[in-house]
Amino acid sequence: LKQFLRNAGPATAVAIGGVVIPFFLGAWATVAFGFAGPAGIWSPSALFIGAIMTATSVGITARVLADLKSLDRPEGVTILAAAVVDDVLGILVLTVVVGASAASSFSAGAIGIVAIKAIGFWLGLTAIGIWAAPYIERAINKLRSDGAGLVLTLALAFLAAGAAELAGLAFIIGAFSIGLALSATELAHKVERELSGIIQFIVPIFFVVMGMLVDVGSMTSAVIFGIVLSVLAILSKVLGSGIPALLTGFNFLGSARIGVGMTPRGEVALIIAGIGLSQGIIGQNLFGVSIMMTIITTLIAPIILVPLLKNETRGTRKGDL
Repeated sequence: LKQFLRNAGPATAVAIGGVVIPFFLGAWATVAFGFAGPAGIWSPSALFIGAIMTATSVGITARVLADLKSLDRPEGVTILAAAVVDDVLGILVLTVVVGASAASSFSAGAIGIVAIKAIGFWLGLTAIGIWAAPYIERAINKLRSDGAGLVLTLALAFLAAGAAELAGLAFIIGAFSIGLALSATELAHKVERELSGIIQFIVPIFFVVMGMLVDVGSMTSAVIFGIVLSVLAILSKVLGSGIPALLTGFNFLGSARIGVGMTPRGEVALIIAGIGLSQGIIGQNLFGVSIMMTIITTLIAPIILVPLLKNETRGTRKGDL
């Protein structure tokens, strides 16, 4: 939470550019290749592909930055902070698209109503969570049972996820809000350590399940679209995040580092794609394309980022940052 609040200002421009441009390019490409139907860019499938394009998985980039001892560079700090803002914006976009898809009428007005509802729900739940976090921590610390902190914090995350679903929004926004609220407590570090073993077990299963859901036969009609979408996914993040970085004190090299660092989609895109498939918003062909795009961006970004970071040239303009 502290990192989010401290760096929200300078990272917001990078994050907004890295959400808006990929979203519209993804939606436009879906329409251009004939996968949107008569509703055009307002169709659920077009908007959902746009939502998948907004995702940024900073895990790969963070590992590269750490290995090259670049986490403390201005570019590293900006990438990590922008990724947090990007997560918030991406989850809100996903929530709006899911909520609007479930509405009886799918229009700009319906999307606006869901957007207000999603932002209000997220802000309200996060504010309540931040206010209640110290009391929750004290109550859990009084319990002597082993694992009580882990079980009860996960229960809160599931409860909030369920509340989001009841409100007609994506479940991930509820869990995210609780995680953000509790991240400011000492309990968070303890729970994070206890979750480590579960993560090591569950995450590989998650990736395998996502892969098993891909119907390769259904993808054959959309392979060209998948290649084009992957290229747009790379360019949209490099330009969408790189140009705002260039305007906020970075030079071309620093902006390139930030743009490429924001490129990997990873697990965030897979979660969004899984939600779309499970709710029938996208079919097997577009789900397969989403997996394809995720794999390509996740593999290519580190290959490009490493030489950019190994270049010792300063990434910021003199007098800025």
